[in-house]
Amino acid sequence: MPKSNDREKVTTIHKDKPFDKEQKRLQMREERRRRGLKRRLIFIGIVGAFVIVFAAVGLISQKSMIDANDQEQEQLEERYAELMEEQKKLEQDIVNYNDIDYIAEVARRDLYLTKPGETIFKVPESHDDQEEEEDEEDD
Repeated sequence: MPKSNDREKVTTIHKDKPFDKEQKRLQMREERRRRGLKRRLIFIGIVGAFVIVFAAVGLISQKSMIDANDQEQEQLEERYAELMEEQKKLEQDIVNYNDIDYIAEVARRDLYLTKPGETIFKVPESHDDQEEEEDEEDD
């Protein structure tokens, strides 16, 4: 068993030695660096999320506008095709109405006009034609 005098001779270890202070200082610096890094990463993540959300909203709104414009363009192209057909028909009517033979044919057919010395006979439609018309009307 050790003597009581031996206990007095034991030197106590100081907790505040320079090595320990340096280790604590390095630990605190590392902890602050980690906290700063964590804060920066959180900030960058939040900013990135906002950028992504705003970009997505912009893209979605542009997509809907493009779809609406495409649909309107299709409708306008259909309308244009209809108008072109009507224009062709009207141009053909102009050509026909400048043709004397066509005007005479229309006058005879629709207005029952005759040339001097000519007689027009109206022939009733045949019985078969009337039955076909009645069948079509029933459908």
